[in-house]
Amino acid sequence: MFWPDANLHWPERLSLAAGLGVAIPPLLLELAYLVHLPWGTVPLVIYLAICALVLMVPLFKGWRPSLNSARPSWHGLVFLWLIGLVLLLRLYVIRDLPVGLWGDSYQHTMIAQLLVDHGGLFSSWQPYAQLATFTYHFGFHANVAFFHWLTGIPTTQGLLYVGQILNAATVPLAFLLTTRLTTNRVAGLWAALLTGFFNTQPAFYTNWGRYPQLAGQVVLPVVLLTWMGALGRSRIEWRLVTLAALMTASLALTHYIVMIFAVLFISAYLVALWVREPTWRTVRRVGTIASAVSGIAFLLVLPWFLNTLNGFLGRNIAGFINGAVGADRIAGYSALPSSVPFYLRGEILALAVIGLMAALARRDWQVVLLAVWSQLLVLTAIPQVFGLPGAGIVDSFTAYIALYLTVIPLSAYPLGLAQGALEHWHCQFQRVGIAAMMLASIWGATLQQGKVDPSYQLFTQSDARAMEWIRTQTPPKARFLVNSFPAYGGTLIAGTDGGWWIPLLTQRETNLPPLTYGSERGEPDGLYSWINAFAVTLRGRPLTDPRPVSINLTDPAVLEALRESHFTYVYSGAHQTPGPDTADRFDTAALQASPSFRQVYSSDGVEIFQIVGGDQP
Repeated sequence: MFWPDANLHWPERLSLAAGLGVAIPPLLLELAYLVHLPWGTVPLVIYLAICALVLMVPLFKGWRPSLNSARPSWHGLVFLWLIGLVLLLRLYVIRDLPVGLWGDSYQHTMIAQLLVDHGGLFSSWQPYAQLATFTYHFGFHANVAFFHWLTGIPTTQGLLYVGQILNAATVPLAFLLTTRLTTNRVAGLWAALLTGFFNTQPAFYTNWGRYPQLAGQVVLPVVLLTWMGALGRSRIEWRLVTLAALMTASLALTHYIVMIFAVLFISAYLVALWVREPTWRTVRRVGTIASAVSGIAFLLVLPWFLNTLNGFLGRNIAGFINGAVGADRIAGYSALPSSVPFYLRGEILALAVIGLMAALARRDWQVVLLAVWSQLLVLTAIPQVFGLPGAGIVDSFTAYIALYLTVIPLSAYPLGLAQGALEHWHCQFQRVGIAAMMLASIWGATLQQGKVDPSYQLFTQSDARAMEWIRTQTPPKARFLVNSFPAYGGTLIAGTDGGWWIPLLTQRETNLPPLTYGSERGEPDGLYSWINAFAVTLRGRPLTDPRPVSINLTDPAVLEALRESHFTYVYSGAHQTPGPDTADRFDTAALQASPSFRQVYSSDGVEIFQIVGGDQP
């Protein structure tokens, strides 16, 4: 309906559709929230039925695909092979996981579950957390909720499936972005291969549960290409302007920082257009189109951005600008580590340098922009070098794990040129190229299987069995104390084991909300201060002191604090991460020897103690 370019090859159209499909759910949930329409299975089925009808309209009009866009080709066959293999691989590596890995997965699962519970956007986090506002970006969570409404699969597993499907979707989106920027489909296939099977990122995102950023980076290429499509017209093409605005608005709802990454490329692209054609007519045309896209996108997301004022997101961002955040913490966020080999393989970086030289020699300015974009991406972590405020808002880790998106297309460019030259010299090299890509993908698949690191698994199957025991053997008002440690420079506390999941999976309270408690308003207002102050009481030293502590809950002062706060149980999980030498841990041996605690559960590393005496629900 909105993309008038009939010359899109079907793999490009399919890739574009994948990114568009990820982008639509947050827009629909925002619209439903504004008109007070609850979302669920029925609206979703209606939405899908409308999509099916739209797809059928060209058939009723007697439309037939052009030969160039529909005929089978070796590019298309390799494209399908890569997508199918990477999807199977991404789903295979999570086959034994009960829930998502690391700490981020907990809050993302909770947000998705709240979307399901409320039939769309919400404000209160009850019954899982004492938070009264919701200002977090929600594009990924909207996709998880849609997946649940469509399949009935619980959000705990749905988060893993959708996250891994999005991880696989980076492959066709890498193909799309590279193909459109280089006008070379072979380069696009190499970009897909390097992204899905060779580089550590984005496969490693699974370990962190860093799925919202991944969702943003799936939508990002679509945003860039729709902008380029709109700006490339000699006059305003309102269909493309509308599509670009919709995708821009969706990216803003999906991930705030990835939106900054998009602005960097679009700004560089606008400057490049002016440099190539420095006329008033060009400036006026480009400025009008850019203003139209930006204006429509701004109006679309304005209701949500006004909603973010209800929480503390703005205050937290301002802290990096006005000096409220300590210099040591900012210095840590701004430190630039080596990008090799964890963020980018050395071979990929070397190919990118060759690709940049080739692009400069061929005056392929769109490919050169990839190098400019990569540098701008890194510089967002160190704005203070240029005298700009806001250091720490985008930390170097967030920027570096996005480098695969900007560097790999540049790396694939010389491979596409070389293979094209060989095929032109002798047609038999086409078969060699196909065989090389398929063999490389199989070899890469064996490497990618080991990208899931068990040390990032907070919640184990042992914890899952313990959750069932809690649901059936403890009263609904039971309150659990769980392991935690200081994070983010001592401003927050984070969980170290499966006990963090108790509120979501059993609806029992704990001392530990999701990490979003630092940016949302609590119920009551002093929740943030109480949580951190209570953690200080437990560990006996400030949160800014990161040295691990063996917490002795039998200490009279600590025990009295537990009883005053109406805690009735202590939970110690089967697996601790970041690790016993880097995080606080309950001294369970002391609990076993104390008459103030009674062990009521012990299985496969999980220990639960009941606090004797005090108020018992």
